[in-house]
Amino acid sequence: MLSNPHLSNYIRFFQIISDMEQECLITQKEKHQLKVNLTLKDMQLVNMIALNSDADDEEFKYSIINYLRKQTQSPRQKQGQKIRCKSTGIEMSPIRLIRRNSVSKDSKVTEEQLLQQIDDLNDSLVMILQSENKCILTPTVTEKLRSILEVIQKTTISSPSTTTTKILQTEESENCKIVDKFTQLYSDMKKHYTDYLNCHLLLMDNNLSYETLVQSVKNFVKKLIDADQITYLLLKDDESQQTYYSAEDKYIITNDKQIYNETQLIQPNKVLLLDECNFYPALSELFKIKLYKKNYIIKLNNQDVFVCFHLSDQTSIISEFLALADEFDIFDDLNQLSTFLIETIKQAKIQIFTPLQISHMIQGIGIAFIRSSKYLFIKKCIHILQSKYQVEIHINSGDGMSVISSPSFFYGTQKQVDFDFKDELNVSITINGMDLNKKSDLMIYKQLTQSFNKYLKFIRQCYDRTTFYKFFVKSQDTLIFEFDKIGRLIFLSRPIPQDIKKEFNIDFDPKKTKMTYSQLFQNEDLLKYIENFLQEQNILRDSDQQYQVFMKMEERNFKGFFIIFQQGWFKYDQKKFDLNDPSLKKEIQKQIIQQETIRFIDKLEQNNPQILNSVVQMFKPRSTQRQTVHYRNSILQFEPVKLGGQHKSSLQLEDLETLCQVPNIDNFNFNILSVEEMVQKQLVVIEILRYHNLIKEYDIPLNILCQFLSEIEHKYNKKKNVFHNYDHGISVMQNVHAILIQLHKTNNANILSTFNQFALLLSALCHDVSHTGRTNTFEINSLSNLAIRYHDRSVLEQHHAAKSLKLLCVPATNILQSLKGEEFRKFRRMFISNILYTDITEHFNLIKNFESKQLESNFGTQDEDIKLLSGMIIHTSDFTGGAKQFDLSKQWSFKVNKEFEQQYELEGKLGYPQLPYMKDLQKLPVMAKQEAGFFKFIVRPLWQSMSKYLDNRLQEQVDYLDETIQKWEEIANSE
Repeated sequence: MLSNPHLSNYIRFFQIISDMEQECLITQKEKHQLKVNLTLKDMQLVNMIALNSDADDEEFKYSIINYLRKQTQSPRQKQGQKIRCKSTGIEMSPIRLIRRNSVSKDSKVTEEQLLQQIDDLNDSLVMILQSENKCILTPTVTEKLRSILEVIQKTTISSPSTTTTKILQTEESENCKIVDKFTQLYSDMKKHYTDYLNCHLLLMDNNLSYETLVQSVKNFVKKLIDADQITYLLLKDDESQQTYYSAEDKYIITNDKQIYNETQLIQPNKVLLLDECNFYPALSELFKIKLYKKNYIIKLNNQDVFVCFHLSDQTSIISEFLALADEFDIFDDLNQLSTFLIETIKQAKIQIFTPLQISHMIQGIGIAFIRSSKYLFIKKCIHILQSKYQVEIHINSGDGMSVISSPSFFYGTQKQVDFDFKDELNVSITINGMDLNKKSDLMIYKQLTQSFNKYLKFIRQCYDRTTFYKFFVKSQDTLIFEFDKIGRLIFLSRPIPQDIKKEFNIDFDPKKTKMTYSQLFQNEDLLKYIENFLQEQNILRDSDQQYQVFMKMEERNFKGFFIIFQQGWFKYDQKKFDLNDPSLKKEIQKQIIQQETIRFIDKLEQNNPQILNSVVQMFKPRSTQRQTVHYRNSILQFEPVKLGGQHKSSLQLEDLETLCQVPNIDNFNFNILSVEEMVQKQLVVIEILRYHNLIKEYDIPLNILCQFLSEIEHKYNKKKNVFHNYDHGISVMQNVHAILIQLHKTNNANILSTFNQFALLLSALCHDVSHTGRTNTFEINSLSNLAIRYHDRSVLEQHHAAKSLKLLCVPATNILQSLKGEEFRKFRRMFISNILYTDITEHFNLIKNFESKQLESNFGTQDEDIKLLSGMIIHTSDFTGGAKQFDLSKQWSFKVNKEFEQQYELEGKLGYPQLPYMKDLQKLPVMAKQEAGFFKFIVRPLWQSMSKYLDNRLQEQVDYLDETIQKWEEIANSE
């Protein structure tokens, strides 16, 4: 009866026969034959694997050798056949491993012959035991040979040649230790850096907590540079300092002049070791260096940011990594790591982080450090060589060759060997005292070459794996599990979707290490499919299932397997769409973006249930919102506004000669709330138009401009809205102006023409003209005249655009008189498009579309790109109030929430549905909770995306948003 071993036994079998080949216990041909026999389901082999399910590795190997002997006589069993050991290149017989002199039994052994016999025996044993491939030695035989070797090396024979023999034996023992150290170095370095992706698995949690994220980051830093804690210091504009301690997970603010002065002495691209006897006493105290054994500080490039890495012990294989930064120029890697740490901690503090994005960065930074780890490997190789030789290090960094001489005790004739590490830094060494004509030196040289080349191969494999991983991390519709050759989980491309977790009964705990596939998957059909697949040893097979399995093979060796789940998140009707029709490409892309947006919102709500009844609901696309119930109450009537109503003009022609006294018009510190005089407010608009030379470029009559701005101000302020008034309109225009200034400093400066910028600035000023002080939902629920006129679609936005364009059609207020025919119609289209982008229900679609399109190489060449970028700029500017310092930001928050309070009260009076997130906003903790969620999930991602496009030139505003979120959360939790 044929046995049916568990898959784990097969995986173990593949691993053991690979080990046996490397140990020279079997040949490659024999290994291949074993795999073929298993594929053919040879009963004797299958039963043997099943019987050894509980056996240890040595017993399993013995059973495999017996199986092969029964199949055919192994060539390795033929007495006298020579084997070539891979590490030494020396041929030996597996039976007669020890070379003998021809001495008969009856002849007497002289002292010299005895010494020669001992030397030969010592030499042979060393050669066998230090070989990476131990031929056919079992652990028992190996242990006995080691014991014999120790006895020989301790043996003292009283003769004139004893001293020479002891010296030779000592030298041989030292040679063996050097070869051993090279082998162990490769093994230790490989093992250390192979484990760094465990940090990635900790992130694959749908409910990732702040604590888990911080722990993942700490583990990551420990794996890369052996740092246990970090401290970073940020210098403020007023020379004060903000310092973060990872050990205590807290910030402190200081204003110490000595600390500031000491930071000015630190140069970028240098790693500074802080100790108790240095010239930085204030920094040393601030960074608490006495708590740690080593403290390394670096200054980030072009920033007043200083990061200190603390090492508690120096027992790790990579504990010297930071000390090598200056010598081998690895500052770019350290800058990238430091920036990642600072940004991740800041985002984690306000609970804004994307696990996949962090995972993607971890993998990119990780492979960069693994590449740089070759310098640590080189340095340790040199240290090993220095135990016997004098070594000179040559580094050609492009500024000339530097030579570092390392004097050391060495044996033998003063000969030298050059060794090139084949690196972009042109690192090479000269080994003085090494003679390749000597067997021992040749053995050391070969082991050095072999170990370094193997480590370079390991780095290449890590790069290939990381490239593969990063591809799947980016994928939105693929979930991939990777298992090693003994079935343990080593990679997961993204958090497991709830539907897949439920359907296949997946029990995944990120905190558990070394989970096997059988522990992870509880679905019997899936387990059966995996085991049948691997038993058949397929590389890839089509499947009508939602998942596929395929093997990992490296140089025909089994290295593990993958399981890939596909999620069909974009569906289309093939009868309706012909995918070969180019005209439908835009429509399909639009649907893809919409589907992706819906999935993003669903996941956002799933991971953050607190936003289900928050103001965030206002920003969802209308297609995802609940259907509105329409009401009409006789007490609510909207009278159409008459054009050209009589009112006093707020701006006269002579006012244009007045000097504008409002500060910060050209940057993001602008504050319209500090301006009381209406003339000064109007002059802000004039200054912005003049800055861009628009008055002259479009020949705008100044008297008409004055009348136009007066009419705009009147239409904004006639309802006396607390928030949606002329101050808000000017602020949005000014923010657009500030963003355009930053855009002009990037490589994308020419995307928006002067014409585009004029339309953008004017639409920003007019985007909320004649605002009712209510939301679109209110207008629709009340069946207002506006809702009926605009069919419930972007009701207020269309209203604002229409009111503004009417003014531009009246000669007395038409500032576009120079635009004729098609040019005016084009301006009108852009003007309307920009204002419609301020509809908050377009928020998620806009961000997704913008982030997707800007990655295209030709972004900015099409009219649609211009509309998208303009829409992104005006939508971001619509939330300019939140991107200010908290004292100013909270003033804007109180204003908009006052309007919400008024609407909630009016809805109650009229019997309309009252939105839950507008309730009790007069209570500060309630309002604070709403504001924290609003800024966290809506405003910050918007500004972050805009800043990224502008080469992170809006980072200060993003930082202000982070501060605002923290402040509101503190207030919300204070009750």
